[in-house]
Amino acid sequence: MREYGPGNPLVFSHIPKTAGTSLIAALKEALQPAVFVQGMDQSLAGGYDDFDAFDATARDMMYLSPTEIPADATLVAGHIGPATTLGRFPDADHITVLRNPEVRVISQWMHGRALTEFDIRHWGVGAEAFRIGWRPLHGYLEHTLTATNTDNTIARFLAWPNDAMPGNDFIAESDDDTVFEAARARLDAMAHVDVVENTSFMADLATWLGHPLSDTRLNERAYIPKKMRPDFAAELDPATTELLAHRTRIDRRLWQHVADQVLPGQDHQAILDAALAKAIDRYVESYKNPPPSRPVRNAVAFVYNTWKR
Repeated sequence: MREYGPGNPLVFSHIPKTAGTSLIAALKEALQPAVFVQGMDQSLAGGYDDFDAFDATARDMMYLSPTEIPADATLVAGHIGPATTLGRFPDADHITVLRNPEVRVISQWMHGRALTEFDIRHWGVGAEAFRIGWRPLHGYLEHTLTATNTDNTIARFLAWPNDAMPGNDFIAESDDDTVFEAARARLDAMAHVDVVENTSFMADLATWLGHPLSDTRLNERAYIPKKMRPDFAAELDPATTELLAHRTRIDRRLWQHVADQVLPGQDHQAILDAALAKAIDRYVESYKNPPPSRPVRNAVAFVYNTWKR
């Protein structure tokens, strides 16, 4: 059984939109950390650096240097790139999980489409990046302001900082190998890696950890406002599908690298195709769901969103 304590943490490098919320809940339940750290760093901030424009709620979630992470952490689990956590805890066990890169991008886009002005009120001028998600998928993929969320995000998160990865611009194809190798090196140095599409990834992680882990589903997008519900058949036209593949080309190589280890001998393309189809079906099915029953919050949000229009 692996044991972690203050100053000797387990670090879950949580790549956005990779089913990490459920995993974090399971790790907290299993490890009962004395000091739990969750938040984000600058690995996916792009060229944005005006963090003082955030309100206190949002700024408190940011770790802008390794030394801002509490030294007595027991579990670190957030969108904090390994460069930052290794700077604080160079000998800590790091784990991560990858997801079908195209599904990950669509999940990021759908997350943005579910947000309103009320939801993004804490982020100051940085909220504009969330508003890009309200555009059609092709426009979302073309916009440089959200490049870190759409353009090989898995690679960016792992390889940051790296001069081959511009902040608010797309990675040049001539730099693909440089970025891939840097990201792969970080993956290979981790204590445990997997892919969401491995149906036993939670069980395999529990075996490695030496602790049972509950397998629950949290933070799945259950409601999308009516005006923001896309027609996927129209959105995923040939041009957009081609652009989506281009935006995830390095991430696909990284996913393949891990899948070769954890899913040897399986038809990886069939697994990726099935994951994409399942994700789209789940979003379309969610269109039938009623909005969350939170009358006070909903009333306040309605007034706020109306005022911001």
